Amino acid sequence: MAKQDASSSINSDVSPASRASNSNPELVDSKNQIFLSSEAYSQENPKKLSLWRRFLGLFWDSYVADPRERKYIQKVDLHLFVYIMFGYFIKYLDQTNYSNAFVSGMQKDLNLYGNERNYLVTFFNIGIIIGTVPAQMIQMKYVRPSIWIPSCELAWSFFVMAMAGAKDVKTLYALRFCVGFLESCSFPGYATLLGSWFGPTQIGKRMALFENAQGIASMFSGYLQAALYKGLNDAGGLAGWRWLFIFDAIISIPIALWGFYAIPDLPSNTRARWLTEDDRKYGLERMESFGRAAPTGLTLKAIRRVYFDWHIWAFIFPYLTVAMMNYGNSYFNLWLKAEGYSVVNINTIPTAGAALSIVVALASGIFADRTGKRKTTVSILIITVTVGNILLSVWHLPKGVLMFSNFLLFVGAAAQPIVISWGQEFAQHDAELRQLLVATGNIFTYSFNAFLPVILFPTYDAPRYKFGYQSQIIFGGLAFTGVFLLDFLAKRELFVSQRISSHFVRLGRSCYGYK
Repeated sequence: MAKQDASSSINSDVSPASRASNSNPELVDSKNQIFLSSEAYSQENPKKLSLWRRFLGLFWDSYVADPRERKYIQKVDLHLFVYIMFGYFIKYLDQTNYSNAFVSGMQKDLNLYGNERNYLVTFFNIGIIIGTVPAQMIQMKYVRPSIWIPSCELAWSFFVMAMAGAKDVKTLYALRFCVGFLESCSFPGYATLLGSWFGPTQIGKRMALFENAQGIASMFSGYLQAALYKGLNDAGGLAGWRWLFIFDAIISIPIALWGFYAIPDLPSNTRARWLTEDDRKYGLERMESFGRAAPTGLTLKAIRRVYFDWHIWAFIFPYLTVAMMNYGNSYFNLWLKAEGYSVVNINTIPTAGAALSIVVALASGIFADRTGKRKTTVSILIITVTVGNILLSVWHLPKGVLMFSNFLLFVGAAAQPIVISWGQEFAQHDAELRQLLVATGNIFTYSFNAFLPVILFPTYDAPRYKFGYQSQIIFGGLAFTGVFLLDFLAKRELFVSQRISSHFVRLGRSCYGYK
């Protein structure tokens, strides 16, 4: 069984302060009132705050924290969180740049008129699947994240640059596999770092912004490819799509180098130069007040224990189905191409969808953090995406409706970070479970990504697919079911844990003669 107590369960409709109170049931006063964790009472007195600070506090928690907490969180935000945003930006940029290259001349130059586009995804996914768990074991047991993650980023940047010289699709397959294998450390690694440094009322919005750096990357890649197509096509004897891979690598390298300095590792073993000794002690105290166990390094015994327990599978089901219901937005540019849009417009119009996903993700993360209603937030996002998939399944609709439906699909990107932050709360007392949640979710997601798009969205069927959008409706229904199942199991465990805690409180009081 996973090492969990009351506070390690998820209660999506209970306030963060209430959840915090359950993490330390032994701390009671004479009236049997449970004290709150430091995060619950670390906010500064609202009467002492300026109107401007209170307004900013609606969007970002550090503005209303007490001075000590504010100074500490701003340091962590400025270094770790900003780096993670840029790190995931280059991760997603280097993962998806093939799509912009494909519609900007690569298809014609390399004669890719079969299912090669989907196979480029498949080989990347195979690399991710093979590398994910070993990467997590390495960075938590043998090599510090501050060394491991930036080193992998540097390595995959050079493989991305090599894609510019590919003469055939087989070379691209091999390079895409290598990029995927090296990128396997990044997403679960970033999620683990966020979960190790931020508390329950802070992680949702940051997780949402972190994951939606992919939206920024999609926008940037579209604009960059459009600019390169117009300005550098055939410059130096290279097509515009080849320049895209070169520029992406040039952008990635300095961000990777910054990671060696910005990543503080974990609160329990940090040696970050930008943290003082007092900061390090404070960071440990914060995590202890949240009941957040420090990672001890993954072992085969720990992995076996986690995988034979129900908690990880209760998380994986909604995580996987939420990811799978979002396949459709990847094929928006093929619909635009079939409609006769120019190369520039094919690359730039989808960036509006990426912008929409960023706005929705931030709003969803703020709402989920402030209210604790993670189940409600994710459910609304699932319903929105499902409406878009229903309209695209009907298909014979005005062009404007189909355009609108494609944009609705981008809203779904906001759901997964809420599920991840939910999972970080779920596993806060079990460090090994917390390390494996996102890593395992990624393995399952990329495993399905390796073959399902080829079946559901074959390139030769574009832009109308026989089973594509219909399958997304089914996945949306499964995701909805998974969210409610997770909520039910979490509330049931919380109820049992509270009953046990209450029993021991009463027992303790009777021992000291209290009634």
